[in-house]
Amino acid sequence: MAAEAAKGTELSLEAVEWPLQVVAEAEVEPHFRAIAGPNGERRGVRLERLYWEGLSRIAAAGRTSVTDLVNQAAAAQSGSSNLASLLRVLSLKWALRRVDAMEEVASTANLNALVQASPSPALVLTLDKRIQFFNDPFLSLLRNRLLLNDPAQLARALRFSIDTPIEDAMATLSRGKGKMLCTGFGLSLGQHSIKGQINLALAPAHEKPMLIGYIARL
Repeated sequence: MAAEAAKGTELSLEAVEWPLQVVAEAEVEPHFRAIAGPNGERRGVRLERLYWEGLSRIAAAGRTSVTDLVNQAAAAQSGSSNLASLLRVLSLKWALRRVDAMEEVASTANLNALVQASPSPALVLTLDKRIQFFNDPFLSLLRNRLLLNDPAQLARALRFSIDTPIEDAMATLSRGKGKMLCTGFGLSLGQHSIKGQINLALAPAHEKPMLIGYIARL
């Protein structure tokens, strides 16, 4: 496993093309609900189940009911004659704002900050077995134990391996959300090598699957 990142440097990320998920016929079939108005009147609304689910989540976040949410939306946009379209846009805008917020939190810049904040040697591994980020304590470890003199050797000659195949580690951690995995690791540079234990966890990054590792002991 070659090291191909400099400390605090973000490598270019390849775009990931996710296949379109299969949509069941029932998911695109409009579902009818009768919504009671504030004055006792009832209005019928037809929306796909996905939008009803979105409205339910918005209502739960606002500690209200879907009925009250629909009535509030209708009152706020009293000039709109298409309530169903209004509710679809409301549901999608709320979901997109949440996605934007999550992507901001799970950015590679924040991931790098987590690594740099660690007082112990830490690094981030990609699924294709490359070191994406590392911190100063990790660099000091290489200099002291592997006699690293030229940082260019990181990309050219450093070899890093873990005892658990990275695909298996990723699968294990994906099944056990919030868990960590302790496994052995090895570092070698020329004639010098070290072994130890590393604690792995899923990296909070949305661009592609990565692992964050903290060296526990040598």
